[in-house]
Amino acid sequence: MTPGSGTLTETPTRSLRIGLMLRAVDDVDGQGIYIRKLCDALFEMDATNQYVAFYNDAGQAGRYRDRRNVREVVVAGRKKLLWDQVQVPLAARREHLDVLFHHKFSIPLLPPCPVVVQQRGTEYWSHPDFYVGAAGRMDLLYNRAMIPLYCRRATRVLTNSDTLGDELVRHAGVPRSKLRTVYAAADESFRPITDAATLTQVQKRYALPATPFLLMVVKGHQVLGQASGKALTPRKNVEVVLEAYGRMRRDAGGPGTAAPPLVILGLGIAERLSPAVIAEQVDPATVFIPGFVEFGDMPAIYTMARALVFPSRYESFGLPIVEAMACGCPVITSTTSACPEVAGGAAILVDPDDVAGMAAAMQRVSFDDALVEELRGRGIRRAASFSWADSARTLLSELQTAARAGTGARAR
Repeated sequence: MTPGSGTLTETPTRSLRIGLMLRAVDDVDGQGIYIRKLCDALFEMDATNQYVAFYNDAGQAGRYRDRRNVREVVVAGRKKLLWDQVQVPLAARREHLDVLFHHKFSIPLLPPCPVVVQQRGTEYWSHPDFYVGAAGRMDLLYNRAMIPLYCRRATRVLTNSDTLGDELVRHAGVPRSKLRTVYAAADESFRPITDAATLTQVQKRYALPATPFLLMVVKGHQVLGQASGKALTPRKNVEVVLEAYGRMRRDAGGPGTAAPPLVILGLGIAERLSPAVIAEQVDPATVFIPGFVEFGDMPAIYTMARALVFPSRYESFGLPIVEAMACGCPVITSTTSACPEVAGGAAILVDPDDVAGMAAAMQRVSFDDALVEELRGRGIRRAASFSWADSARTLLSELQTAARAGTGARAR
């Protein structure tokens, strides 16, 4: 599906009451960004329907206090299973909802109204090696059992890429007719930053290299079930990138051919990539790990980067790909999962397990100025094809479809 190609179904004759399960609305990762931007665009374009935002913490309330058609309801609860399966269904019944939406794969199994669910990934089937130890195996088994069940109970199933939709058909048995893609997009603030003072300020704030650098944007959380608590998630492929980067630096050699430094952003990275670990592959002085970066500073960092290195083993979308492209930052990403779909021919694709190929790709973007300029132009055009407004229209269309299905069922 081409981004923005979704069409609205006919608007219902009456206003709908639409419930949104927003316990993850404050998350700092891609899922949190996704639901915040989607809600912002949805509320901006739709003043007709009534929305009920369900939070699980009082501290989350107030985000949409200025939206006249949004009612915020705190359903306090720390246990996700209890919140999903008992507390929210009861609250939804009290609110007389026409349809309920959750963007984080789980839904009430006994809801009082039709439910639309957004699935986030199928790595439980394609990459069981991500899940180690007793806790990891329990998580793996739970999701393999429950994701197909949630999809069966949902009226509509949304994905954030066509690739993920294909995977759900293959692994979870979801009928293709039940699926719809709702893409992510870059925030409007993601564009090339031309103000030198802003770039200098961000560079100093995070002690970044003064020269253009290769950039990684990763999650720093540990592998589920890892006893040491010091392991990186294998999804983002940091260890392979370090090995490829070390090879690239050794091969660069010669006067005037110094390779750019490497910057790795993400929570917990500094604790899990000590100088001793980095030294196994490359000179630690060439690798910078500033830790967590404020969202508003990311456009400047993408602008300063020579390229984004994002060869993930698995992505259902890969938001940093689009964010980097929107800022004119060339991208190296994977041949696997949704990365090629999102890149759309505007990035260098590498096998995530191919160290030599990854090193060669880094060398190309490090020293080929003509290639970098070509990738910048193609990336900016590709990023512009994704739109939160288009995605919000597609979501509203799916919510309306589900609500009508519920009305028809009640009539029958």
